[in-house]
Amino acid sequence: MKKITVYILMLSLILMFVSLGSWILNYPTFAIMASNLGLLILVISYIWENRKNLIQE
Repeated sequence: MKKITVYILMLSLILMFVSLGSWILNYPTFAIMASNLGLLILVISYIWENRKNLIQE
């Protein structure tokens, strides 16, 4: 795994935990925004890392 991939994964996981904490503290709008941003970062990084495999198939 590349370093940048690990950093992106850590950032996404941090956003997911921030979302969980925000939900527990009753900040639903921020919780939804943080979880969606974390999910978006994960999806983009997954597609970017596997773009060669997706094109060849």
